[in-house]
Amino acid sequence: MKLICMGDSTMQYNDETTFPQVGWPQALEELLNKDVCLMNFAKNGRSTKTFLEEGRFEDALRFTDKGSVVLIEFGHNDEHDYDPKTHTRPDLEYHDNLTYMVKECLKKGAAVYLCTPIYRRMFLEDGTLDPKCHAGYREAMIAVGKECGVGLIDLTMLTKKKIEETGVEESKEYFMNFSADVYDNYPEGKSDNTHLRYKGACMVRDLFLDAVKKDPVFKECFNV
Repeated sequence: MKLICMGDSTMQYNDETTFPQVGWPQALEELLNKDVCLMNFAKNGRSTKTFLEEGRFEDALRFTDKGSVVLIEFGHNDEHDYDPKTHTRPDLEYHDNLTYMVKECLKKGAAVYLCTPIYRRMFLEDGTLDPKCHAGYREAMIAVGKECGVGLIDLTMLTKKKIEETGVEESKEYFMNFSADVYDNYPEGKSDNTHLRYKGACMVRDLFLDAVKKDPVFKECFNV
């Protein structure tokens, strides 16, 4: 069985050159059954638009077949309206691009699951997260899931709740947000509230697994 991931930097595989950044499927990999192969095509900075334009979707589709499980998570770069290279409108191009990807994977006989984009750590003064994060994109993905009849894991709302519960300071440990001299390759520190560290990847993984624990497809995938 293949578990195929398509998405952006929150999903992508990271090595020592970007340590301590970790894509959340890397934490999933630790729990895979031995007969499951994880193939991660997610890439930093990609939106549904650029993932298609660059041929990354076609690359992933070549490995997709009957019995494959496909996870698709986009939104972080689609919503960048300041960058015409990646930007898509939620009810137009974003919706259509996702629909195309889902239908092509279904033609291959794969089981497809859409994952709404994980929340950014954007706290307001009252200790809650900015409700504008991914506004429109979460809803558009939910609509695609219903229209295409595929599974959907609402990571947007699940991660929002978890980050808020964790709190303003402690939630920094989920993200690439740390002070100077903690990591050798970031001597000046970093204030990145989008990309995950290992603790954050495990947080998203655990929320994902809890959401799909009753799905027989995932019971075959994970040793949990």
